[in-house]
Amino acid sequence: MEGIKALYQIKLLTLKGIWYLIKSIPTVGMNLMALLYIAQKLFPDRIAFQDDTTHISYHDLYLKSQHLADQFYCHYTIQKHQKIAIIAYNHLHLIHSLFALSVLGADIYLLNAEISSAQFQRLHEKHQFQWVIHDFEIEYVPLEKSIFMDHDTLISIKSLLKEKIYPSNTQRKRTHFSKIIVLTSGSTGAFKSAERSSKVGNFLVPFYQLLTQLNLYRYRTIYIATPIYHGFGMATLCMTVILGATGYLKKKFIVHEACDLIEKHQIQVVTLVPLMLNRMLRHDDRKLRSLQCIITGGAAIAESLVTETLRILGNILFNLYGTSEAGVCMIARPTDLLQFPKTIGKPIPGLKAKIVKDGQVIRDGAGELYIQCAWSIQRTTWIVTGDLVSKDINGYYYLQGRVDDMIVSGGENVYPFSLEQTLLAYPFIIKAVVLVVPDIEFGQRLIAFVVLETDKNLSKEALYICLKTKVARYQMPKKIIIISEIPITVIGKPDKRKLLQLLS
Repeated sequence: MEGIKALYQIKLLTLKGIWYLIKSIPTVGMNLMALLYIAQKLFPDRIAFQDDTTHISYHDLYLKSQHLADQFYCHYTIQKHQKIAIIAYNHLHLIHSLFALSVLGADIYLLNAEISSAQFQRLHEKHQFQWVIHDFEIEYVPLEKSIFMDHDTLISIKSLLKEKIYPSNTQRKRTHFSKIIVLTSGSTGAFKSAERSSKVGNFLVPFYQLLTQLNLYRYRTIYIATPIYHGFGMATLCMTVILGATGYLKKKFIVHEACDLIEKHQIQVVTLVPLMLNRMLRHDDRKLRSLQCIITGGAAIAESLVTETLRILGNILFNLYGTSEAGVCMIARPTDLLQFPKTIGKPIPGLKAKIVKDGQVIRDGAGELYIQCAWSIQRTTWIVTGDLVSKDINGYYYLQGRVDDMIVSGGENVYPFSLEQTLLAYPFIIKAVVLVVPDIEFGQRLIAFVVLETDKNLSKEALYICLKTKVARYQMPKKIIIISEIPITVIGKPDKRKLLQLLS
């Protein structure tokens, strides 16, 4: 009954909603644009997205995105299965581009806006992009492949949106099942492609679970704090459109601007990674009082941050676990986190999970997580997540780190994640990041970077004494470096490169 009520509240389970859902297929095809078609029919005058400079209604967003698709087809002959890369931060021109490319049937590659010239070159050589749509400040894209988001003199997304349509040149075909490829990882320079079909049905099962378990049908304003090129950000964009909500975008995450945005617009929902939440709480938690639903994901969340958020803002925190290949896989609700603050929750209905160690499925202990679901592009095969997890007797799962993070130090297996969690268990440590460095004697060792509460004056020696009672000798860090703040990447994760520079 709760699910039926939720779908009715957002008008999908009304006569109009069902009619527009059916009509979307012959009108625009089974792709991302179908979501926008339904939303603009149900909520034509509602503000769809607002970025740093302007806002747009659902009706206008649909018309302009279709217009941009025509321009792509006329000027660049973009069509089905062509490989188009996008390198951009969060703004409306990116939104237009995603919908326009989807309705054309192009395969969309979302690249991290922070990648280097050398990293882009390797990706371009591997995938052979027909075109690269990118922000003006991205300077390493060859001009003959470039489509700028905005440019003073050259053709850009901004100018194409203003250009007149030439009907004789816009006889494009309806397309189905284009792909959206998220380039995951990249912090070490190595990227992994994770494909997602833009078939509307692939979003419905996870969305239904988010709708009912998080009561999303109650809310109308969502701040997408994570970059859209990240799988978490892309999922939030789709969720926003299905809800017919207003999505707020900032080009980059700057903590005081994020807090001001939430307070000014009385935003109800925010999706972000734990490090962003931690910074916002410490900057000014009073500006977060309008929030009724905080959704974290994309990285492990510390137990101390969970308990602090629940204490300060109430039972509004939801912790999600997902993969770029399958989207949302597990949900931990506030009631779950009150009891088990370290959990990533339980698998959502329709998702199968198993824990594998040394090639065998195990019930106790930690092992690698495998998942399988119908809404993944690999729907009939098990997806190897690369995450180490354990499961308790109540069916709750817990992250234990990454399989590829394990190092051998002095002949012993050591996991950086385990040391991080031990450090974060101390109430005076706000944040901890553990990295691996080469070591002549042991082969590899750990380095710990910690941020202390502002009123704490604790020495490295005192930290070592604390750790000796909690971890084995081979788990002890080679160095503990106390810093004022952890540098973060644009997606809100610790910037490992900048941290390593502190060692030199």
